[in-house]
Amino acid sequence: MALRTVKSRNLESITIAMDDNLPGTVDDEVHREWKNLDRLFVQFWTSHSIRPQVMNAAGWREESFKGNAQQLLPESMRRGIVDLVEVSF
Repeated sequence: MALRTVKSRNLESITIAMDDNLPGTVDDEVHREWKNLDRLFVQFWTSHSIRPQVMNAAGWREESFKGNAQQLLPESMRRGIVDLVEVSF
């Protein structure tokens, strides 16, 4: 929601943490929000060259993390504009 209202030209980065809400278990409303986030990521990349980072806050194995990111952020992942970041606990 906050990204929709950003008007600053000084925005330099976007980082979010993906928790344990698996794509197959989120309800329709949450899935719509992820789709909206996916579109916003593409817009920020296109208009400001901001490459979003998605952190693996759930501690998934690399393959699971990438697969979940591809399901929740399909356009961003297809275009290769999202950096997936492992988090050390």
